[in-house]
Amino acid sequence: MKKSSLSFALRIISLLLGIVGILIIIRSTELGLSQADSITEGQDEYGSGTRFWLIQQSGIAAYRTLGAILAGVGLFHALRPLSRLEMQKISMASEQEGGDFALRSSRAASEFAHGAGQASHGSRTDSASRLIKVRPQKLYWAFVDPDLLVRWLPPEGMRGRLERFEPQAGGAYRMVLTYTGASDSFEGKSSPDTDIVEGRFVELVPGEKIVQAVAFDSPDPAFAGEMLMTWKLEADGEGTKVTVVCEHVPGGIGKREHEQALASTLQNLERIVS
Repeated sequence: MKKSSLSFALRIISLLLGIVGILIIIRSTELGLSQADSITEGQDEYGSGTRFWLIQQSGIAAYRTLGAILAGVGLFHALRPLSRLEMQKISMASEQEGGDFALRSSRAASEFAHGAGQASHGSRTDSASRLIKVRPQKLYWAFVDPDLLVRWLPPEGMRGRLERFEPQAGGAYRMVLTYTGASDSFEGKSSPDTDIVEGRFVELVPGEKIVQAVAFDSPDPAFAGEMLMTWKLEADGEGTKVTVVCEHVPGGIGKREHEQALASTLQNLERIVS
């Protein structure tokens, strides 16, 4: 605890002790008068001086003394003026606390801005590819058919649900991915077991290319920003080489885990269309 805070706390405690002392004095006086009245009831020969002497002789006087001590010491310490040394200590402590708070705030703002900047404007690129023995045109329809898409796009350990899907240039989609518990290496971005993906179709070239802009609905700035996903379909003999390239990947997504998930997705695609 800082010295200024400790000094203030001691003054508050002293003030409370003083108030308790005053209350003890008042209460003991009331009890003493009540006791004296009961002794002198019906006896007019006792004057006020005698009644006061009876109050002092009763055991209640000890409580009055205790109350007087508490009130005197407590109020004296609580209400006494600050010494020059105490004022200097309080001033120095206040300046130090203010400086520390400003420094912590500045550092936190800088770190947040730096992290958000990295997440929003990340330059990292992740990719994966797979040769699938299916013609490009058939593969393309797996990207624009919502019933097929939710069956292969979620990687192993996840299941998907489309809440919106507009497979056209400029069209938007919203997918909810839920972790099934098959893997402990993932942690949800939107909630502990959920990823909510907001995307839009930037370009669709049937049989050749699908370009999407993807953003995660997450309170964590490490997952902020828009990631560009490009799916390329290149004829290769009797099959198609499918390549997915993710640009501007948010810093909160691990590269190794992300590329493993992309590879798992391509494996699912091959299983669905074959």
